[in-house]
Amino acid sequence: MIGGPGSTKGGAWRRIDPALLWLLLLAAVIRLSIALLTVYHHPDEIWQYIEPAYGLVTGDWVRTWDIRLGIRSWLIPLAILPSVWLGHAIDPAGELHLLLPRLATGLASLGVVWSAWSFGARITRQHAIAAAFVAAVWVDIAYFGVRPSSGSLATLAILPSLALLVRFRDAGRGQDAVLAGFLLGLGCISRFPLGPALVIPFLWAARFDFRKSWPLLLGGAAGGVLVDVFANAIMGEWPLLWIYNNVFANVVANRSHAYGLEPATWYLQVLAWQWQFAFVLILPSLVFGAKRYPVLLATALAVIAVHSGIGHKEYRFILLGVMLLVLLAAIGSVDLLQWLARKGQNAVPKRRFALLLVLWLALSVHLGAVQPFAVNWTIGQAPLKALRTARLVPGVCGVATYRIRDVPFMSRAMFNRDVPALLLDGPISASLAQSRYNVAIAPIEHLGELPQAYRFAGCMSPRAPLFEQQYCVAVRPGPCTGSAGVFDYNRQLIAKDL
Repeated sequence: MIGGPGSTKGGAWRRIDPALLWLLLLAAVIRLSIALLTVYHHPDEIWQYIEPAYGLVTGDWVRTWDIRLGIRSWLIPLAILPSVWLGHAIDPAGELHLLLPRLATGLASLGVVWSAWSFGARITRQHAIAAAFVAAVWVDIAYFGVRPSSGSLATLAILPSLALLVRFRDAGRGQDAVLAGFLLGLGCISRFPLGPALVIPFLWAARFDFRKSWPLLLGGAAGGVLVDVFANAIMGEWPLLWIYNNVFANVVANRSHAYGLEPATWYLQVLAWQWQFAFVLILPSLVFGAKRYPVLLATALAVIAVHSGIGHKEYRFILLGVMLLVLLAAIGSVDLLQWLARKGQNAVPKRRFALLLVLWLALSVHLGAVQPFAVNWTIGQAPLKALRTARLVPGVCGVATYRIRDVPFMSRAMFNRDVPALLLDGPISASLAQSRYNVAIAPIEHLGELPQAYRFAGCMSPRAPLFEQQYCVAVRPGPCTGSAGVFDYNRQLIAKDL
């Protein structure tokens, strides 16, 4: 069922309900808080997107193997370039250039709240409020809503496009079709493995109207893809060559296998672990929500199914599918409450509806506070603190990472100092290069291998046991002489194929 009692079309779509404004404000406050409290969810956010943008601003950046192989598009680095540039211009010695991309992404994620409202508004106002409220407060949606990465940004484009596709199917407005197609193309090119799943809503909206719908939707989608073509052309890259390079590296050469392989059922297992007893509300509500929007359920399941067939799996890869399932459950939860009441009412009593929203909020807070999600709140904090500590050492003239497990660890964007950066892998290299750096970052168990001139300055994970301290800083008094030379971080990454 696509419409229903209270279905809203035409001009009513364009009215701004005060409840929507309040929900957008709530979502903005939550995303601002998350942007301030977190660093990154996955290293890609820094090394694949912010780091290249920082390099365009300063001319110096760390280039990882996937950048060197050309398997990444320049679309996202260029998209966040203005926020990185502005942050560096305002605070050239600080970290504002790291924060502003998260804030900008969080602002863009408000479109998800509007999309949820749009889906619900076609049924009743309560459905709209429930869907938008869950989009504003649900931990997955809010947390990933500030992540400047391909999966998040693709989802932030695709969800509004799906709402516009529904509008186009309802009212047939050409503007909706063109904009929906554009956002769909933009989201697809941002994360191309989503393409097979996106065929479903495209065909659903276009139907067999080859004279009107298809040209409008395909024209809009082509415009979204052309944005990527232009972005890479500006950087001197051939159009869409990065997709070929990506597929060859990860499918033919199996580079992604080094980061882990999981069985086809892994995503279902993770969802069961992620949602825990929230399934008691989500599953029955999802049944009702799917009746309202079967096309969205089919899209969500296709996202999960396609990625289940790929060996290397990460939760963030199915973010679009997860968000759609949660939003469908939010819409369906109102229907479930009406069904449980069995009074044939068009609206849930206000007190019960308020309790439903409180339940959604309570579930979100609980799931965000326990494992497996709770670990996300501290990811990246210790590395950033280590590089911040190194950056603030008086007279820092060179920084070295010594036997750090995570490679790459050095980020010019996070370190934000124009001094040599070295990658050292043993006592001999640490001794040979000691005049070229006066700050070293190393695991606690390897600090003693540094030359005697280096003195312990502190470790960055105060709550972890001493033997688990992986980011500790040591400082040598005195100046530096010479350049990084063969120990230069980028030269070492090339030599080690990292």
